[in-house]
Amino acid sequence: MLVQAILAALLGTALLAAAAFKLLDRTGTAVGAESFGLRGRAARSVWLPLAALETGLAAGVLAGAQAAAWAAAATFVAFAAAQAIAIAAGRGGAPCGCFGAHGRISWGSVARATLLAASAALLAALDPGSPPPLPAALAAAALASAVVLRTRRPTGALDIAGEGPPLGTNLDLGEGVRVALFTSAGCRLCRSLVPRAERLGAKIVDEAAGAAQWSAANVPGAPFAVALAADGTVLAKGTVNTRAQLESVAGAARTRAHAGAEPPRRSSRRGFLQTASAAVAVLTAGRLAGALVKPGDAEAFHFCGHIYTTDGCPHPTGLPRIDRNGYPLRARDGRPVDDLGRLVDAIGAPIDEAGLPLFDPDGRPQPPARRRRVCTAAGKRYKIEVRTDGAWYRCCDGHVRKLVDCCTTSSRRINGDRALKGYCYADRKVFCVMYFQTSVPC
Repeated sequence: MLVQAILAALLGTALLAAAAFKLLDRTGTAVGAESFGLRGRAARSVWLPLAALETGLAAGVLAGAQAAAWAAAATFVAFAAAQAIAIAAGRGGAPCGCFGAHGRISWGSVARATLLAASAALLAALDPGSPPPLPAALAAAALASAVVLRTRRPTGALDIAGEGPPLGTNLDLGEGVRVALFTSAGCRLCRSLVPRAERLGAKIVDEAAGAAQWSAANVPGAPFAVALAADGTVLAKGTVNTRAQLESVAGAARTRAHAGAEPPRRSSRRGFLQTASAAVAVLTAGRLAGALVKPGDAEAFHFCGHIYTTDGCPHPTGLPRIDRNGYPLRARDGRPVDDLGRLVDAIGAPIDEAGLPLFDPDGRPQPPARRRRVCTAAGKRYKIEVRTDGAWYRCCDGHVRKLVDCCTTSSRRINGDRALKGYCYADRKVFCVMYFQTSVPC
């Protein structure tokens, strides 16, 4: 009975936590689904059947149903097989969407799914008909809640220096406007936030219809929220992906208004770009980017208008676009490059723009160079331990762009500023940032 209760609690915790992460981060689940070959509508919709399946299996396992335990074992075997196939196809390290946006496909994740499958099979093989005691179910629910609360993405809006109207300045969005949500056509994230924004009394500002207001507010991309005082003073702002993040903008504005204090002049992101030097970097981004990359590249190195310079991870072509596995891509066209910044083919051999091999002055093919993950290369360069952890999403040109944190236990960021928590997990903090362009529509 004790073994049965422990196994049921273990499996129930894993299944409930996995389902909760999918419900809380649908976009992250869609990005993970791409790693397994799903695209478009299928990737966007897969969170619902998966969450329903995992919740149903958890309920059955905790109720002592032998069929549910066998079904859970088969499900975990399928998960392990899918990840093994993805690794064999060269997608190791890609997002898996297993337990939130930070999960990655690896042999470790395959081993975890296999262990859970074995645990479910063992539970099914035990004497059926005697459901686990109530404490096992309660423990599973409590543990799953603890896991989700500890690792889920922050509920605050993404507030970056140089994006949106500066805090404390005046912005005219119309008489009586206290909250505004900036949206764009074709943005699914925007459409999901509009009902909540309207309940908050927010003004909806479309990118086309309200182009002048978009320009006046210096909006970097949709969805973006701004909260104002009665006299039009900007109290809070930031990119929002969820209703909680939208509400956090209004909440921050209320807090500052009630405190009667002038809002800070320097905006911040939860974990990076929270210093004056970052603001200077943003204000001079065009000039700096022109010095860092070849002509024509600078415009492509952005997250919906925000140009990354000093706070980006070191990248062979100047700024940090990566593929789904974390390896460097040239930003303007997404073509793979090696650590020297040369275009490379599928086997890592250097090539020219036309895809032909590069030769040295003696007519011999140039040798291949290393091609390391961008975050890993940053760790090697600065002699620190790093790990790719949390992520943020923006809807750009009809597709999701994923902002990825390269995290470490170091007390300083790449530009020398004090490191903050950001979207990293455990005791790690943001060191530098990268981005991954997905094909998931938004």
